[in-house]
Amino acid sequence: MSRFTIAIVVVIFSSALIDAAPPTTGVTKYDAAVRSAISGLRAALNAKQKPHGGYRSIIAFAMVTAGESPDDPEIAAAIKEVQDRVTSSGYQPSDSSHHIYEAGVDAMLLAEANGEKYFNELQAICDYIVQKQQPSGSWDYPSPTVGDTSMAQYAVLGLWAAARSRIEVPLLAFDKACAWHIKTQLSDGGFAYHPGENSSAGTGGGRSTLNMTAGATGTLAIARMHLYPQAGQQKTETPKAFGVLEAKSDESESQKRTDYRPQTPVSAIDGSIRRGLGWLTARFAPRAETLDHKLYYNYALERTCALNGIEKIGGKIDWYRAAGDLLVPLQKSDGTWDAHPVVTNPVATSFAILFFLRPTKKTVAAQYGAGLLTGGRGLPSDLTNADVSGGGVKEKRKIEGPLDELLSELSKQNPEQLAEAQQAIVEKVQLGNREELIGEIERIRELARHPDAEVRRTAIWALGRSGQLKDADLLINALQDFNVDVLVEANNSLCYLSRKIDGVGIPTSPFDDLPEDATEAQRNTALDPWKKEALARWKAWYIRVRPYKDRNDLFELGLSNSR
Repeated sequence: MSRFTIAIVVVIFSSALIDAAPPTTGVTKYDAAVRSAISGLRAALNAKQKPHGGYRSIIAFAMVTAGESPDDPEIAAAIKEVQDRVTSSGYQPSDSSHHIYEAGVDAMLLAEANGEKYFNELQAICDYIVQKQQPSGSWDYPSPTVGDTSMAQYAVLGLWAAARSRIEVPLLAFDKACAWHIKTQLSDGGFAYHPGENSSAGTGGGRSTLNMTAGATGTLAIARMHLYPQAGQQKTETPKAFGVLEAKSDESESQKRTDYRPQTPVSAIDGSIRRGLGWLTARFAPRAETLDHKLYYNYALERTCALNGIEKIGGKIDWYRAAGDLLVPLQKSDGTWDAHPVVTNPVATSFAILFFLRPTKKTVAAQYGAGLLTGGRGLPSDLTNADVSGGGVKEKRKIEGPLDELLSELSKQNPEQLAEAQQAIVEKVQLGNREELIGEIERIRELARHPDAEVRRTAIWALGRSGQLKDADLLINALQDFNVDVLVEANNSLCYLSRKIDGVGIPTSPFDDLPEDATEAQRNTALDPWKKEALARWKAWYIRVRPYKDRNDLFELGLSNSR
């Protein structure tokens, strides 16, 4: 059998492994609820109902998020409908009334299914959303009101999905959205469906509601990460292991940040988010206060908590378990949940799946979870001026200079300077000139084989930001490292390099599913299967995407021999 034939067999085998691993919630009864819900949603897609625009797209999006293949006939048909809405004249929504909702979930579906494959369609949808933004910064129905907070969140979700698929979204759209939200935020800190509308309206009108406040604080957080990527994620809680939050960006996004200066100050956005979260904390409930759109609230709650780093409301209430435990008994025998008649059960069920699976948390982890520096070692999240030698923390000068000098500091392995050098390299690569990184790439590749694990770890992190596909070979080899921090960093960097938010369907760390008090024996038992699975899946991915000119080389031969 030829090496080429063996490689094909391995790819097929490894691809099957990837497809066979649906995402998990970490809670057995929630996983069961999600799997039951998938059957109900599949039936809804087969029924081909279209109560309003975006109906089939949100269902298909939830199913793909739950691990169903975009190639499944029902899901593929929903994707094809989105593609058909894009013509030579641009994106044409099927529902003129719910057009922004439809555009938003259409973009979310395509990005989740395969953003790069549907680049042209996503570009058209992005253009449509931007064109339909009101001068005020909001989005609205064809007969404009004062602006629609609900539509704004799905418009921004659509733009975020496009941006993750390398679409160049105008930062002005995010800026205007922030300005509108800040201007229309109510004096109590909450947000309304239609600010200024009569509060007796059935939708909640002009009063603050759980639905709209959860949605709006999430929208502001998304806009903030695009306008001020260098400022990191809004941190309302101390990040746990792998706590350095730094926005990932490609060259085009970096250029846009250079050219565009936001008009809305980051302090104003942060203040608005804090007031909104304060309102939400004081009035938190595990379900919406009215029966209207009640599961819509669950997905909005998931988003704002993920985007704002909230695991417990007010530091006390586990919002995920409180809302999830309430949802499970309400699931019907057919796997769906009851909902407001306008929403329909399948759409509400889609919201429930998205709540349980917490996809925003995974997206934020992929976009901010660089993993470098804290790594569970108990260090402060901001190491810019900290000296961690001798078991203490004290102020210290900041290392600065060209990247080659920073790499020299790193390679010295001086324990008093190591963490500081790491921090400086992160800042230099994140905010500096990409050409400088490429100019030092050979040296970084050498450091990826350095005897010191922390030096290897830093180099692996930087290689993931190189944008050079051939570095995947080295990153995949790093998945065989004996140091767990290096293994996790290699997996994170491959996620970044591949632009795969959820990676290849393995836990972020070998120990993710273990209790905090797991024994050393339990950790050792979990480590080997994780390494083998990570290697198999990332190798299969690399075989599929690497250029043809590189095929049948030593990498593929090594893959064949390893089987």
